[in-house]
Amino acid sequence: MNIDFIILHGSPGNGKTTLSRKLHNHFKSPYFEFGWIPEFRSLTPSVQITQRHEEQLAFENLILVAKNYNRHGFKNVVITDLDDVRMLDIPIVFEGYNYIIFTLYSDEDEVIKQRILNRNNGNSYLDWEKSIKTNSLIRGRNTLPNEYRILNSKNDVETTFQELLNYIECHVPSRSNNIELSRNDFYSYIKD
Repeated sequence: MNIDFIILHGSPGNGKTTLSRKLHNHFKSPYFEFGWIPEFRSLTPSVQITQRHEEQLAFENLILVAKNYNRHGFKNVVITDLDDVRMLDIPIVFEGYNYIIFTLYSDEDEVIKQRILNRNNGNSYLDWEKSIKTNSLIRGRNTLPNEYRILNSKNDVETTFQELLNYIECHVPSRSNNIELSRNDFYSYIKD
């Protein structure tokens, strides 16, 4: 099945980068990590911009680029590494598209800690305590439209990857935009 957008979410240490790359290679589709969008505050010091405004601008740019690829016929566009609270925006910005959200989580805090401290995927994020806090929020909240939760602390990468492919193959898009969650159910690294 061709999906317009595949969003991989979860706290750091749950395998988003590894699985996003595998999906990208499998589908030969565009792949975007949020962190690839430039930080405007450091690039243009003459323009006063808050971290919140910068993140908003980067998110809007990412969505525009992803939609443009889709408009040109690309399917299975992989997006990952969004701020947790941005997941509330996904059903809104992708309304009318066939999208799927995979939220990876762990039921073992020590697994997250060890993955973060021993990662070799080029990611320099080391705040395992914040990651555990975000993971706890994810485990405790209701799902969004088109969201599947994947326990990724016990499986090897190939097993989880096959699980993702199975969900993609069987996915029936929800057309509901009914979200019974609030911003308080999500973590955001932005403090200003």
